[in-house]
Amino acid sequence: MNKGQLIYSDNEEVSISRSRRHLPAIGNTTLFSSALKVNKMKNKELFDKTVKILVNAYLDNSLVQGNCHACAVGNIIAASLNIKYDQNLKWIDRPVAWSRVFVTLSFQIAQVKRPWAYNGEAKEQINATGYAWPELARLEYAFERAPRGKSKEECMFNGLMAVVDVLCQIHEMDEKATAATKELFFK
Repeated sequence: MNKGQLIYSDNEEVSISRSRRHLPAIGNTTLFSSALKVNKMKNKELFDKTVKILVNAYLDNSLVQGNCHACAVGNIIAASLNIKYDQNLKWIDRPVAWSRVFVTLSFQIAQVKRPWAYNGEAKEQINATGYAWPELARLEYAFERAPRGKSKEECMFNGLMAVVDVLCQIHEMDEKATAATKELFFK
C-alpha cells in the first residue's frame, strides 16, 4: 500500500485528499476490525458501508450542513442510489424527496417529522439506505445539530463525529467500541 492511501473494510483503496485529519493506513486489515472485536454489533456490513460513504463525503468536501443533497443523509442516499452531484452539490436529475418525511431546519430546534409522507420517491430513497426512516432522522438531527466550529472543515468533522455516535447507538455498539471507531478518524 502506498503512503496517502487507506484500506476500507472491502479492501478498496481510496486516496486521501486532506492533510490535517485523515484515516490511518491499516495494512491489509479491515478499517473497523479493532472496534468490532470489542462488541458484536448489529449489521456490521451496513455500518461499514455507511461510515465509508460519510468518510468519502468528508474527504471530498461534499458533507455540508444545511444542504439536503449533501448532508449526512443526502450523501448516504446518493451513494446508495448512485446519484451524482453537480458543482453546487445538488443531485443531478433526481429530486430530494426524503426531506418530505423528516427535516432539521437551521432556524428551528425541533426536527419536523411527517411520517404520512413516507411513500413514493421519499420511501424509495430512504429504503435504499438500509435504515428505517426514524434511524435516518436521528442521523440527520445529529449532523445538523453538531457544533458548527470555526471552519467548514471543523463543522463537517463535528457533524461526522455526531453521526458516528448515533450510528454506534443504532448498531448497538458499546462505549469502548464507539471510542475505538472514533479514534480511526484522527491522526
